[in-house]
Amino acid sequence: MDSDDANTGRASLYSRLLTDMIDGQYPHGTPLRVQAIARKYGTSVNPVREVLRRMEGEGLVEFKLNKGATVTTMDRQQVVNIFELIRLIEPYLTAGFAKTCTRKDLDEVMRIHDRIRDASPMDRAGFGALDYRFHLFIVQNHYNEAAVRTWVSKRQLLDTLTRRKVLTKARHREVLQEHEHLIEAFRDNDVERATEVITQHVDGAGRALAFHLDSG
Repeated sequence: MDSDDANTGRASLYSRLLTDMIDGQYPHGTPLRVQAIARKYGTSVNPVREVLRRMEGEGLVEFKLNKGATVTTMDRQQVVNIFELIRLIEPYLTAGFAKTCTRKDLDEVMRIHDRIRDASPMDRAGFGALDYRFHLFIVQNHYNEAAVRTWVSKRQLLDTLTRRKVLTKARHREVLQEHEHLIEAFRDNDVERATEVITQHVDGAGRALAFHLDSG
């Protein structure tokens, strides 16, 4: 296998394992046995080890002496710290998108939003995956690649911890309305309005997160 094929294989394994973690197949604290994962995903052990080390760097996996890899378990304050970092970065990245948003960009954001609107809020995994795609499209082309990487890794980690939580009806309505307000700001390339709306949006997510953390 050449280097390009190897990189593609690792990326595919990472994506599949991450999706299964987010969907709850590997709850927090679950041991991640290299041989078992290799058999499940039809690969050799070396790509599994590499992917697990990558996930360790992103905070998704932790290695313990004599125990190997496990899915990260975090206390309330650690989760809050991750969220606060997202709250600092996302308005900055969203402002950059608002400034440069083209008609093609707007059409794609609207397409993803339409799928979110049609999704059931009870399908937390499906709804959450679409919501992630919406926000990822907005932030991913920012020139500050370090900020984008930080947002991606922290958002993915937060999703593994919260995606199986069911949205309340009120928060579901707020998400859709706030996305629509964002789209309006992008249509006008209104940086100030986009920053205001995304800050409101992230704060709403923070209140929902705090509710779920406090309710167990």
